[in-house]
Amino acid sequence: MVVRSSDMSQRTTAKEETDYRAIGLKVGLEIHQQLATQTKLFCACPPYSGSETSPDANEIENRFPMKFTRILRAAASELGEMDRAAQFEARREIRVNYLLNKQTSCLVDADEEPPHPINREALETSLIFALALKSRIMDEIHVMRKIVVDGSNTSGFQRTAVVALGGFLEYNSGISKVDVQSISVEEDAARSLKLDEGGQNLKERIYILDRLGTPLVEVALAPIEGTPQEVQDAAGSLGRLMRSSGRIARGLGTIRQDLNVSVMNGNVIEVKGVQKLDQIAKVVQFEAARQKFFYDLSNEIKRKIGKDLEISVEDATQILGKTQSKVIKTSFSMNGSKTRIACILIKKFSGFIGKENAFGSRLGKELGAIARVYGLGGVFHSDELPNYGITSEEIKTLLEKFAASSSDAFVLIVGNEEMVTICTEALVERLRSSHDGVPAETRAATLSGETVFLRPRPGAARMYPETDVPLIKVTAEYLSRLQGLVPEPWDKQVNDFATKYKLPKQLAYQLYDSDRRDLFDEIVKSTKLSSGFVAYSLVDTIQNLTREGVQVDRISNERFKEILLALDNGKFAKEAVPELLRILSSNPKMNLDEALAKSGFGLMSEEELAKLVRYLITENVEVVKSKGAASQSMIMGKVMQKARGKMDGKLVSELVSKEIREALKQRGTN
Repeated sequence: MVVRSSDMSQRTTAKEETDYRAIGLKVGLEIHQQLATQTKLFCACPPYSGSETSPDANEIENRFPMKFTRILRAAASELGEMDRAAQFEARREIRVNYLLNKQTSCLVDADEEPPHPINREALETSLIFALALKSRIMDEIHVMRKIVVDGSNTSGFQRTAVVALGGFLEYNSGISKVDVQSISVEEDAARSLKLDEGGQNLKERIYILDRLGTPLVEVALAPIEGTPQEVQDAAGSLGRLMRSSGRIARGLGTIRQDLNVSVMNGNVIEVKGVQKLDQIAKVVQFEAARQKFFYDLSNEIKRKIGKDLEISVEDATQILGKTQSKVIKTSFSMNGSKTRIACILIKKFSGFIGKENAFGSRLGKELGAIARVYGLGGVFHSDELPNYGITSEEIKTLLEKFAASSSDAFVLIVGNEEMVTICTEALVERLRSSHDGVPAETRAATLSGETVFLRPRPGAARMYPETDVPLIKVTAEYLSRLQGLVPEPWDKQVNDFATKYKLPKQLAYQLYDSDRRDLFDEIVKSTKLSSGFVAYSLVDTIQNLTREGVQVDRISNERFKEILLALDNGKFAKEAVPELLRILSSNPKMNLDEALAKSGFGLMSEEELAKLVRYLITENVEVVKSKGAASQSMIMGKVMQKARGKMDGKLVSELVSKEIREALKQRGTN
């Protein structure tokens, strides 16, 4: 039975059965954290706040009226070496369009003006982190250029500077420790704009320059040899250390984790773009299982086939040109006479392409991901055919034409002739590497915790000196002053926070560790709402709604503030808050009054409430007479069915108690 990765029970079982030390799991962690500075790293423009949403097609020209275009080309480093990842991207000849406005970007961002001196505020923050991690700080800090291959930097490189080496991070309440490799300050990349959710245009990309140049601190940790959860715990501790400084940006997208994962002493796979802390363990679990699967697959290939794979490429356009496959027919309608169907034949390889592990990892899936990077829809392969409109008779004809047998395997690629030719080379390379284990590559993390192919891993040739920025000397006097700015330990900060606001320790810990801590401070200071209620609303209520499947992260901090301020002004009762959040998460553009009307939780007057209570007491007078004061909970429940969210529960309870006493008194009942 084939088990897909969506089967979470199978995934859990696989996790429980995996001995991560036995497979030699090693995970290097790189944290990239945006800093809360006044300007970008090398110019005077404001840094990206994280609050800007991606514009839709109708808003682009209004918000970003300026545009220029570049085309990616690979160039050799000063050592005369060509970076492998840069070559991979450059041969696709992608046209990159950059959008900007004068409020958030300048000529430095457009690479039309030399960089300004480095932002000293950002440099200072990175040095404070280095001191907190007991790292060895450089006497001189040199800015370097790091080649960036996806077009997200207008110059084709990212400016970065190593500020410290060594040190260590304690996690798991000080029980565990991992060495720090390096600490750097660098500029963030431009943000990608995807207007077509159906797929990526192979020949064109669009970036917005408002985020480009925003200061980041990067902390690279030595490989952790343990479980996926240990890696996540280390990331959590490092994130808390950074947040405790009060000098970093907050919110989704302001921190990104990259993972360098390997098993069985194999190649290191770089997994980029893990945005949420609770994704890390899932990604490591998936990637470890994927790599172990391909390690085992390579050994099986060697046993059954031998040292080398016999691979050839044939043209199957004539054989399958008249097929009824919708995919192939669509390609012909789009590309006409330029359509090509390539067939990659692999001798004695039958069964290896479709073989799958419990997480859904399989060679066919990897080949399809490579094809999609080249703008093709994917691949067909012999382990899944006949299917997709390709018949048994067509497969038989193909095998006979190319003198192949049922023990051989083949992969079909269809599309524009130029792209098929380029893609075929990459697929042949990946098939050959299946004989040797796990190829070194860069992959992207998905929200489900899986990873997908992006490009080959870059090499050492990607880094060279930045000649437009002078070196920075770091003196002992400067470091002595910064030592006084190193934040207090996280636990002490949480204890002080809990004491200040009279919060339970667990609630204080969750709130202090969240992106809504500053919002909490602001609301408590500007309203009469109790600190306990505000904390509960920003932590427990959100967690409960998230478990229900409500997308609470679609509600901004400003909207949360609006809801709680309206509550403080008496527009509705506390009980209405969860329902308002449900409505607004599904309708982010709806105003609060509309959401309140839809919820049915408009305020009830005290007079209306009193009438309702008296009516329900009369309706249940026999129960009230027999149970006396003990009937309050029953009456209270019936009242709240009508008044929930329309009147504060405490006031309802007080009124019900009062009216029951009056009713008993009038009837002479105790």
